[in-house]
Amino acid sequence: QLFVRVSFVCEGTRSAMAPHVGKKRKAEGSQNASTNTGGVTEPSVKVAKESGPAGATSGEFKAPEAAEVLEIARTQNLYKSNLFRLQLEEVLKELAPKQKHARLDTFLRNLKGVLEGLAPRSVPAKFAAEFPKLRFHEEQPAPFEFQPPKRIDVVGSFLLGTCMRSETIADVAIEMPSEAFKSKDYLNFRYFDKRAAYVGEVHRQLQALCSASRNGGGSSSSTSSSSSSCTHLAGIEVDIGHLQADVFRPCVVLRPTGKGELGEGQWVVRLLPSCAPDLLPVAKLGPDRNLVRAVGTAKDPTSLPPTPHYNSCLLEDARMRLHLEHMHRALQTFPALKDAIHLLKRWATARGFLLQTSPGTVCTPLSGFCLSILAAHAGQTSNIAPSQTSSFQLFKLTLTVLASTDWAKQKLTFGKATGKLLTAEEAKACGAHFYDTDGLFNFLWRLGPFISEISWEAQRCLRILDTEADPYEAVFGQQAAAPSLQWDLTVRTAPLRPGALCPAMSKPQQAIVPSAIAPADAPEASQLAGSLVGVLREGLGDRCTRAVPRLVVGERDASTGASDVSVVVGFQLDAINLERFLDRGPSAESEAAKSFRALWGREKSELRRFKDGSVLECAVWAKPPAGRESESKKQPAVVTQIVQHLLRKHFGDRAATCDIVSGPSGFVTNLGDRDRRLWVAFEAFRAHLCQLSSLPLTIKDVHAVDRAFSYTALSPPVAPPTADGVSRTLHDIVVEFESSGRWPDDPMAARKVAGAMLLQMKEELQGDLGLDADLTETFLDVRFPEFVFRVQIFHEKELFEVARRVTNFQAQAHATPPSDESLERLRSLWWRPRIRSTCHAQVLQKPALAGAMRLCQRWLGSQLLAGYEEFAEHLVASVFLQPSPFETPTSPQVGLCRVCWLLDTHDWEREPLIVDFDGKLTSEDRLSMRSSFEHSRNEAEASSFWVSSRFDPHAMLLQCPPATVSVWLRRRAHQALAAFNRRLLGIGSTPSAPIGWDALFALDTSVFDVLVRLQPPNAEDARKKGDRLKAVASRQAVASLVSKLRSHLSPVCLIFHDTDDRMIAIKWRPTAFFPQHQNVLMGAVPHTMIRQAEGQVPICVPNVLYLTSAIASLAEGLMLDLTIVGARGALASGSK
Repeated sequence: QLFVRVSFVCEGTRSAMAPHVGKKRKAEGSQNASTNTGGVTEPSVKVAKESGPAGATSGEFKAPEAAEVLEIARTQNLYKSNLFRLQLEEVLKELAPKQKHARLDTFLRNLKGVLEGLAPRSVPAKFAAEFPKLRFHEEQPAPFEFQPPKRIDVVGSFLLGTCMRSETIADVAIEMPSEAFKSKDYLNFRYFDKRAAYVGEVHRQLQALCSASRNGGGSSSSTSSSSSSCTHLAGIEVDIGHLQADVFRPCVVLRPTGKGELGEGQWVVRLLPSCAPDLLPVAKLGPDRNLVRAVGTAKDPTSLPPTPHYNSCLLEDARMRLHLEHMHRALQTFPALKDAIHLLKRWATARGFLLQTSPGTVCTPLSGFCLSILAAHAGQTSNIAPSQTSSFQLFKLTLTVLASTDWAKQKLTFGKATGKLLTAEEAKACGAHFYDTDGLFNFLWRLGPFISEISWEAQRCLRILDTEADPYEAVFGQQAAAPSLQWDLTVRTAPLRPGALCPAMSKPQQAIVPSAIAPADAPEASQLAGSLVGVLREGLGDRCTRAVPRLVVGERDASTGASDVSVVVGFQLDAINLERFLDRGPSAESEAAKSFRALWGREKSELRRFKDGSVLECAVWAKPPAGRESESKKQPAVVTQIVQHLLRKHFGDRAATCDIVSGPSGFVTNLGDRDRRLWVAFEAFRAHLCQLSSLPLTIKDVHAVDRAFSYTALSPPVAPPTADGVSRTLHDIVVEFESSGRWPDDPMAARKVAGAMLLQMKEELQGDLGLDADLTETFLDVRFPEFVFRVQIFHEKELFEVARRVTNFQAQAHATPPSDESLERLRSLWWRPRIRSTCHAQVLQKPALAGAMRLCQRWLGSQLLAGYEEFAEHLVASVFLQPSPFETPTSPQVGLCRVCWLLDTHDWEREPLIVDFDGKLTSEDRLSMRSSFEHSRNEAEASSFWVSSRFDPHAMLLQCPPATVSVWLRRRAHQALAAFNRRLLGIGSTPSAPIGWDALFALDTSVFDVLVRLQPPNAEDARKKGDRLKAVASRQAVASLVSKLRSHLSPVCLIFHDTDDRMIAIKWRPTAFFPQHQNVLMGAVPHTMIRQAEGQVPICVPNVLYLTSAIASLAEGLMLDLTIVGARGALASGSK
């Protein structure tokens, strides 16, 4: 009998299972049957009888062990697919910290002796003068005696093994002596001032030791202990850092000056001051107590507002070791908790929640410690056995805690499964409540207005994990943190004052919007973020679907070590309601009318009576003019008007310094009025055509072809001038007749019949309907008051063979490709009408799609890639119709950024881009398209961009940019995305030199060889009223020049031009300059013969000087100058 080895795995691979348990077993071939359900292979193996074949032992026929069955069920039910499980295993390997930290371990052991040997010193009361680089409150200054730390402990993620490999940060808690503090130092920031002074003294002495080590170990009078300290600090840089970017909570930062040892990488040691657990009176540090009291206030602290943020900030220093013990016990109980924390940190980093070391990135006050303690809480309160809990289960449990808790109404306590309802006072005290076991310290005291966004992201990720088969990129992909890929509108404040992240008492706020009221002692940044989100979201109403608060930490100041902090709020908008210029409020007699008037003010709120007799409070906005291409400061969009008014009304002086960013074109109408009128005229013309009675065949359908029909045309072509002098735009349409055997089989004869049909159409349209028309052999131009419709006829028989080769999903590897003329006719008569129809249907459902297509065409045109509008449309359709790992874009600027991201990150060499316009592609269709892609990649002249759809499965009809500029275009997309992010976050912007959008549309000409700069179109004619013939002639001349250059020079170069007809670029083909045989002299391109050695045939290369002169001659009258890129001079030609 035949025996085979059977591995109990999912999707055909055992390597994905961990741990690898059990022995290899044998079973009969007839019993090795597997069923595939839901994409997961389920083994169905019968257990062989013990009386098996001779020579086989009974142990080889055991049933699957329990561990193996558990692994199979876990992969199928928890991970959904084996691929996702493999991805998680790989990312955990990338995130896990390196085991080799020999130098860091040695340094930490020696550091204890260095710190214990610090010299005592009396620090005077004027801390700011003593330590000018640090910041102090100094409300009640008092001197203190500096002593070495009483206790030194390594704490934090490095000790627990939960730090990420990219940032090895070892936190060392140095306990300040209790003798340095007085009994009331916990009041009025006195503890924090002494804490900062303690850091300043530690920094001063360590810096002196480092300087001594660089000078050879100090003077001869130095003691042996100081000499030893100098030795231990050799090669170490001492600096000042700030805990969570709070300048009032400094820490000492130690890092090696050189590169780390092989395999160890860079590391950082932070010295975090702490205090003894019994130093602070715990009973007075509850969230309902007040510890910040101004001089002269009431003696009874119960009459003052509570300071929960200040109190938790104090307890944070006192409970470092206690929280370390909590985490240590949790890690001992749940072995998988360490990997779960790594996944949580990766998830938070991908969403811009964690503070990053690189400046200019968005973040929230969420820390890795908060995620760790939440994961420990989720594990302890779950009903799953610790030994059977995987890291991914703990990750999902933690997200469930974040997503399911109503943070505005509930509070959690560490280790307790059920939350409690908040009292009214607790709800006002803080935005998020997650307390230690005794209910005093709030782990999430910093989050405030940011917790709702974190909870929303947790809900979204849980939904993706439960519904999608491959959720890795959507959950753990690093691209989610980029604001440009998500935010339609951004409001960014100027840098806040130092200490904006420190708890501070503020004046009571007026309750305009309940959600915008922050606690009295909340940090300024949190208060401002909450107020901006609450007020602006209330004002935008149903125009806003989501508001995202973030912090932007700027460049680090070298003198103080502090970084500027700004608040930025991103909004996702509903494109359908953006243009509404009348906001209806409540009835004038209702209680809500007062809130409405308080929100908008008397200058904007007004009473209006409507046809139904109701009298309502309303806010009216100026309606921007229709048909504009970009938003201006004089005529802002409705959304911009709302934001500007609310900022001036409720934020005073900050309104002048706030930056409102709405993309390079702003908020303009996605569906233009002219295009709407075009559709009205087209529907009328289609009705006329379908009612024609003199045609021998029935019209099946009339298809729109021009991009204006899908609202995506930048500037429709101008129709030829007519005797009436009316300027009209030209739009292509295709008439399709019903199938009939009366069409001739010969293609040329069929075209003659089509010409006769056009003649018959013209006669009946002119005679019966009075429509003027012009006829040629191939098309019919019918004039309407504003438009000219160019009619062509399509019938199946003419292009049947070509369509069978091009549109058949079955890859035909060895078939002869159709001719260029046949492809162009199929493209114009069959492919473009169907693409236009699907684009129009999608644009009506997603209006922002049209604006994104126009903006993407503008960007490609600025890169001298005009003429590839259909390529741009396919890219935009891909990011709108298959938006994973994001949500569907809701604005043109986000759509453009997604296209740049797609160009930059898509694996064009190994993966095809398949655009499903209408959701009709099956898995078999996609497999056939991939097979065609793999075949095309084996060919020598495969294009770098391979974009296919249901109408073009082999990517033969869509014209993509050539492979010569593909890498350059992808690099430009990456640079454009970076420029967009810099504009949103204000990186590098100053009040005197604000950042604009020029960098987004900047052109890198280094990739081209010859640049021809043309005269600005219509520079003189634009001032003449009614004279448009010259303008049309100028555009036609430029188009003719580009066509001539391509037809004559295509064997040796590629021709590029921009959208505005201001520049033409030429890129020589590298293969054209290989030495060639003299037979090329028979071609149209001039070559130069180069004599070889005696007995060898002369070789030929293109004559570049002659070609350059020929280009200048062809462009005479249109060209300003011609530049050879890389040459010192320019070959110039006069403009006239």
